[in-house]
Amino acid sequence: MTWQYMKHSDGRIAVTLDSNVWNFLLDRRFDLAVELPLAEFVIFVTREVEIEVLAIPGASKAALRDFIDQTIARCDIKTTSVYGFATEGPGPQRVGGFDQGAWQSQTEREFYAAIGGRFLFGKGEKGSQLTHNEGDAAVAAQSFSSIALTCGKRNKCGPLRFAAEHGGKVLYLDDFDQSGLTLREYIRTFHAKA
Repeated sequence: MTWQYMKHSDGRIAVTLDSNVWNFLLDRRFDLAVELPLAEFVIFVTREVEIEVLAIPGASKAALRDFIDQTIARCDIKTTSVYGFATEGPGPQRVGGFDQGAWQSQTEREFYAAIGGRFLFGKGEKGSQLTHNEGDAAVAAQSFSSIALTCGKRNKCGPLRFAAEHGGKVLYLDDFDQSGLTLREYIRTFHAKA
């Protein structure tokens, strides 16, 4: 089964950041507001990535947390979540309520149905209180309407690779340094092939 990629309705290039991209950006001292200007790009993080960011230890990773907070504010990065009602119990809410969440698309529902048993169910929680692969699955689901930018490995079996093999637009940063391109050019080039 392969799904069709849908470009952003306003003509801008939609980019969803995987949580591992923050270290990549900080290490290279990228100013995302300059690299991906709002006139051309719209940037998202999933609620699950937001949860992973909130779980970053404060004192030991203060520079990273400060960089993330400033970048989100400067770049008007929006958090995406699926509409749903709050659940009881421990742990952070994954869904968004009224005026926060969006209806899950047919493609996203089919994607989660295809990967659920293989990559999600029966896996234990991590320090962020997300289950194994939950963050990657949320980013991968967005790859059908947004470029999923990740530092993950291309050959790693999981939701991102599954999405990439079935019509999702997953852009791996593993060969970025050798490309000789700016981040803007790197994403533009990939988007042109979408």
